[in-house]
Amino acid sequence: MKTLRRHSISGVARQRSRHDDRPGISPVDIAEHNSRTTLRLLRRHGALTRQELSRELGLTEPAITGIVRRLGLAGLVTERKRSTTAHYTAAEFGLRAEARYSLGVRIGKLNGDVALVDFAGEVVGQEAFATRDDLIAALADLRRTAGPSKLVGCGIATSPDTFLARQELETVLAGESEALFFLDDTEAAIEAERALGIGDPEGGMVMILTDYTVRAGLLIGGRVFRGIHGRAGQIGEMRSGIDGASLNDVATLPSLEAGSADEDSWLATAARHLHEAVLAVSGFIAPGAILLGGALPNNVLDAVVERMSQERDDKIRDLVIAPWIQQIRRATFPWAGVALGAALRPLDAMALPDTRA
Repeated sequence: MKTLRRHSISGVARQRSRHDDRPGISPVDIAEHNSRTTLRLLRRHGALTRQELSRELGLTEPAITGIVRRLGLAGLVTERKRSTTAHYTAAEFGLRAEARYSLGVRIGKLNGDVALVDFAGEVVGQEAFATRDDLIAALADLRRTAGPSKLVGCGIATSPDTFLARQELETVLAGESEALFFLDDTEAAIEAERALGIGDPEGGMVMILTDYTVRAGLLIGGRVFRGIHGRAGQIGEMRSGIDGASLNDVATLPSLEAGSADEDSWLATAARHLHEAVLAVSGFIAPGAILLGGALPNNVLDAVVERMSQERDDKIRDLVIAPWIQQIRRATFPWAGVALGAALRPLDAMALPDTRA
């Protein structure tokens, strides 16, 4: 199991709990933070023992016992004996996948998809849609699968040019019992990577998505950076290269379709411009991981990643610049991660037991 940084709340500034209006970090804050982090660890790594949780959280085993007991009483965690050849068998704790469900919706320029995700982060149902009525029908189908008592919320990930505006989406979902969470599609993709993909790399993460535009999500210091006006990461109009073309001109689905007669030329151009954008962004935040995802066909996405990696190696060898910039990698969930990450947001926010009990 990969060792992570310690996650206990000691020394960490956090948002105040809604249950407690006293100044400073309260026992409720501490309990909520440690419970939430425990659930994230179990979702990412599977069942863990008290000793393993103690090591990851930086807490004593008695403290871990209190956390897993509370989560067990809430019906979120189960306990079983770990299979081993040794005489001593440790108890391990895992998530009850059927304890809670959440919906995740991706809304794009022309279409979208809805995912129903269980508490362990597994997609148990998914439907595509291209119209408002299709979305309503898909949500109804997946709600029936989950059952109303276990559905905790719906995350909605939008792109800059979504074909359904937020106001219309709120109208579509009006009257439903689940809580709504709106987020950018790049942020949702980062949520999926942190929870079920590469994790939370030292130095942060850049997530680049491309479909009809190019945009980037920036994870810095464990938080998604949105900028003062919420437009951080809108890199599609960035111009580079001797041709001065923008990323939206040369590294999107429309540009791929327009250049389909000479795909190799399109790959070279898209990779070069994307890599120059990566150089510009990485020069400021020095991320620990740079990922590429989006709606490009899988074989094209792999080819772009390979070309971008070659661009990086050539520049390091020939120009001796920025040798610390990470290799560009394909996202764990290139496109499906948007709906998945949107669904994970309500699970994190709504599934905790009441720590005042």
